[in-house]
Amino acid sequence: MTTPLSQMPKPGAGQYAGKRKLFLVPGFLVGPDAPEEMQQLLDSYWSEVRDHVANLERSLGTVAHAYHEMVFAGGDDGIAMLQMFNPKGSGFIQALCGSGAALEATEDRALVEENTDWQRCISIGIASEKVLKTAMDGYQESTRLRWEHIAARIDETLEQGQVGVLFIREDHRVQFPSDVQIFYVAPPSLDSIKRWLDARLRPAPASSEEAEGDGPDGDATAGESTPPEERT
Repeated sequence: MTTPLSQMPKPGAGQYAGKRKLFLVPGFLVGPDAPEEMQQLLDSYWSEVRDHVANLERSLGTVAHAYHEMVFAGGDDGIAMLQMFNPKGSGFIQALCGSGAALEATEDRALVEENTDWQRCISIGIASEKVLKTAMDGYQESTRLRWEHIAARIDETLEQGQVGVLFIREDHRVQFPSDVQIFYVAPPSLDSIKRWLDARLRPAPASSEEAEGDGPDGDATAGESTPPEERT
């Protein structure tokens, strides 16, 4: 059961007592070379996430476990991965760990590496339909296994009465254990980031001159748009 934060009533201390609870925070794997506008949006986003999670902790309990997609180690190694995959959010997650949360090895290394390799194969462009199908099938199967592994790790480590937080992209397909109460964290700046990403991924419209060319027999063609920044 997923409860949007904006619609969630302020729960009494006993309403979820003894139950496993998971805060679900949408993640964006954006590198430090992203445009300045996106960097500013992410700064606002993670500041709001910090406030929302703090409010949830006051009502539901302190986060005991932190989970993050792509992270397959705990401790210092896991922190290093956070800084690489999520530089804007890593400071907040480290603060959670400094307050008692355990950063869990959320994923399986072999699955992450296989999934990443299939993605690279697809992205470089494959001429053979047979090879492309093999790569697509491998990517989809390794993605499915990743989601299953994440669900299993949460089920193994999140004990009754405890609170966890998962940082993962919105289009995930993780099937959470049925007894885990899910609280979706959606601060206002989330929509701003989505709009920015949608605008970047949307093909640029051709100008009227490009669309018309030089007439029926003209040689002019529509201009090519710059490939959008990859979003993972």
